[in-house]
Amino acid sequence: MDIDVNTATKMVALRIQEERQKRKMSQMELALEAGISQGFLAMIEANRKVPTVTTIFKIANALSVKPSIFFELPDSDREEQKQKIISLIRSL
Repeated sequence: MDIDVNTATKMVALRIQEERQKRKMSQMELALEAGISQGFLAMIEANRKVPTVTTIFKIANALSVKPSIFFELPDSDREEQKQKIISLIRSL
C-alpha cells in the first residue's frame, strides 16, 4: 500500500486520539502520563504538529500499546478490505 506523508501523519494523529478515547482518558491525563504538554498533544491530535519518534514511544507507553499501532489501518478500513477480499473470493 502506497501512502503519502500527509496521509500518514493524519493517520497517526487519528490513531493516537482513538486509542486515548478508547481508554476514556482526557488529553491532560495522557499528556501527564506521557510526559508531554497537553497543548502539544492537542496539536498532535489536530494534525498541527508531527510527533517525533521519541514522542510516539512516550505516548504508546502511556497508552500501554506498541508504537506500531499508530501506523496500522483503523478497524473500519480493515473490515472494508476484508469484505472486498471475501467478495473477490466468492466471485471466483
